[in-house]
Amino acid sequence: MKRIFTLISALLIVPFLHAQTTVFSDDFDSGLGSWTLTGQWGTTTTQAYNGANSLTDSPGGLYLDNQTTFATVTPSFNLSTALDANVFFRVKYDIENGFDYCYLELSSNNGTTWTVVTTFNGENNLATWTNFTANVGGFVGNSQVKMRFRFFTDQAYQADGIYIDSLRVVSYNVDNAPPLIVHDPAPHFEGDADTNFRTATITDISGLSSVTMSYTVDNGAPIIINPIDTIGNDYVFAIPPQTAGAYVDYVIYATDASAQLNSATSAIYQYIAGNYINHDNGVVSTVVNFSSTFTSGAANRVSLGNGLSTLTTALIRNYTDVNNPNDSIEVHIWSNNAGSPGTDLITPIMVFPEANLLEPQRMTRIDLRPYANQLDSLSGDIFIGFEVPTGNAWICQTTGGNNRAANFNGTTWTANTTTTYHFRAITSEPANPPTALFSFDNTNDPEIAFTDLSSNNPTSWSWDFDDGNTSTLQNPTHTFSMPGTYTVSLTATNTIGTSAVYSSNVTIVNALPIASYSYDDTNDPTIDFTDNSFNSPTAWYWDFGDGANSTLQNPTHAYAFAGDYNVCLAATNQYGTDTVCGNVNVANELPVALFTYEVGNNHVVQFENTSLLGSPEATDFAWDFGIANATSIFENPTYAYPITGGTYNVCLVVVNSVGSSAPYCLDVELEDLTVGVNEIGQSAFTVSPNPTEGLVRITMNSSAAAIESCTVYSMDGSLVKTINYVNSNQTQIDLSSLPNGLYFMELKTSDEEAIKLPIVKQ
Repeated sequence: MKRIFTLISALLIVPFLHAQTTVFSDDFDSGLGSWTLTGQWGTTTTQAYNGANSLTDSPGGLYLDNQTTFATVTPSFNLSTALDANVFFRVKYDIENGFDYCYLELSSNNGTTWTVVTTFNGENNLATWTNFTANVGGFVGNSQVKMRFRFFTDQAYQADGIYIDSLRVVSYNVDNAPPLIVHDPAPHFEGDADTNFRTATITDISGLSSVTMSYTVDNGAPIIINPIDTIGNDYVFAIPPQTAGAYVDYVIYATDASAQLNSATSAIYQYIAGNYINHDNGVVSTVVNFSSTFTSGAANRVSLGNGLSTLTTALIRNYTDVNNPNDSIEVHIWSNNAGSPGTDLITPIMVFPEANLLEPQRMTRIDLRPYANQLDSLSGDIFIGFEVPTGNAWICQTTGGNNRAANFNGTTWTANTTTTYHFRAITSEPANPPTALFSFDNTNDPEIAFTDLSSNNPTSWSWDFDDGNTSTLQNPTHTFSMPGTYTVSLTATNTIGTSAVYSSNVTIVNALPIASYSYDDTNDPTIDFTDNSFNSPTAWYWDFGDGANSTLQNPTHAYAFAGDYNVCLAATNQYGTDTVCGNVNVANELPVALFTYEVGNNHVVQFENTSLLGSPEATDFAWDFGIANATSIFENPTYAYPITGGTYNVCLVVVNSVGSSAPYCLDVELEDLTVGVNEIGQSAFTVSPNPTEGLVRITMNSSAAAIESCTVYSMDGSLVKTINYVNSNQTQIDLSSLPNGLYFMELKTSDEEAIKLPIVKQ
């Protein structure tokens, strides 16, 4: 794996060194027993700094074309206890500038991966031996450090190569080494339209006290950012999105945690923000000259895609060396005319190539942002290229055509099918129809959270969950009712158009209950309910629609009155609750027994039946007069009680074809046995309406006393409502919030008398 060692201070001799240990040394006069060699590598006596021999890539003379060869130190270096290390050697070389290279590489893991420490490139450097020093403190702390020289050549040119002598690897017990910053920058100014993430591997035996990045946009003020994430020795930086075409430069800084606080600064890296379009492989096979007197121009067809975008930058990869200088080129942006350059989209721009002796194959950047009005809303194919008005210009090319290149002879364009030019483009983000994409989280199965990942800024979404349900939310959450595998589909739309359907299978293991019930009204008004819920509920809650409820799975409920009731069942299991409601019609109604009485002369009591007769209407009445098994089956009977009087508990049961009412009983007092409180006759009050749907008015028919309080009880004796301190002969009470049924109202007067009256709420 190729790693680039970018440490500006790496080539400086480290000052103030303390105890040191020579880990490895070789002057190449005792053979090559410590080396593993490939290709032409060997020793030579034609060049030597110390002794008689030096190490070289090609002892026989010129190196060969198209070679990648290695000279590797066979034993590993144990630097596990070292705090710093340097590599020293003498060197001279003659290597084709810009095409052939010799790399010094080190590995911290016995050769699994390699890092480039320095690169040798350049011609005619054979006159004197150069004293080379490289700090490799970034590799200390490891027990299997390897070192090698890697020699790379292309085609068409040979030279004398490289010579190495008096090589030493030295370790130290004091950390004077700056951190090692390894970063693989994107080549040829390649960036992104969105956030640009850059990762650097930064190591130091003493640890790191600080790591930051500084970036500038179009040579503006520097902006300092911290890493957004750290994974081992990898530090991830996020440069925010910039306007397409913006020039971004960035530098990485690191300081170790040693007492010396050694600092390192990376090289300056560059990219251009925007949508990067590239049709070549970046491999330079040859370079070619264009001149005003021969082939005077070149072009490359660039495909912008179907979306609408603005062309912000053109890139043309030039070449130069001391023997092949460049003149200015006239850059054009042409329309596509049936596969050849057509009309100019902008006025041509004169540009001097950026290629130089240090970077002989450097891309030339042509900033087209000033021409945004002419280059806006482009799509399909255009041509980027140049003409040479005077002099010469050199460009890089790859052998093998991609059917995009064309040459100009001053009059006519001709397709170039044998080579590929390295011409590229950067645009604003294309306005395309969306490409639908989503992810999902099944942590809460069967409730699935979907996340839209569609590109190209959709404005609306259409989800199909494959179970009969849909959604138009961007990020919906959907609960599947049954286990199984569902093919979930998403279609996304923006102002340009609609995406193709994207589908993904979602497997559901768990399931919420699906609440369901049935009922049997054979014994109406007593209804038998049966739970039919799916997916194994473990708890149930029934609301019978008349104020009553149950937590049984299969309850039975008796309704007091006929009518329609909205019955709801909530079924629950460990994954959640589902509720279903339905109408239950109750046709029958049990009677509700009620009566009043009036005491006449000689304790002859007249009873008046005031019962609710139910549905079907009641026809049978059973009275118990509370004395000597005295009974009656008449609707409104009369009974003569003994002259001695007393208190008699009189009960009435009313019967219809459905069943019998609950007994209704009153105490008939034929003499005053109450201590402190006297019972009032029922005729002393008027209660209306009775039965009532809500509001009840109570009027005292005598002005001798006033109503002091009114208290309402349920059939089981529970207190449900109270009005105190009325102090009037009339009051009212609202029973609308109570469920339908029979209640008792106890009235007390200011002269401490009391009576209980039945009230029916319906």
